[in-house]
Amino acid sequence: MLKDKKRKEISLDPETISLLQSQAEKKGRKLKNYMEHILRERAHGEELSDSSKVMMDMLLDKNKKGELNFTPWEKVKKELLSK
Repeated sequence: MLKDKKRKEISLDPETISLLQSQAEKKGRKLKNYMEHILRERAHGEELSDSSKVMMDMLLDKNKKGELNFTPWEKVKKELLSK
């Protein structure tokens, strides 16, 4: 099983380690196992849902057809900074 995984070293401050250790204990996990678990959850949580993908496809299609109106970032930034 270890052959399918890659090892990475991370450096965290003592306060973060302490917080993670406390959270791991509350969940009944070892620190390393808990860190792997929350990183795995976070990585998979970033995937788009099917409904988000459909919405993005619709917006991209509308943009191709010229049905969307966008304000350029430079114009928005200029307006915000002038206030």
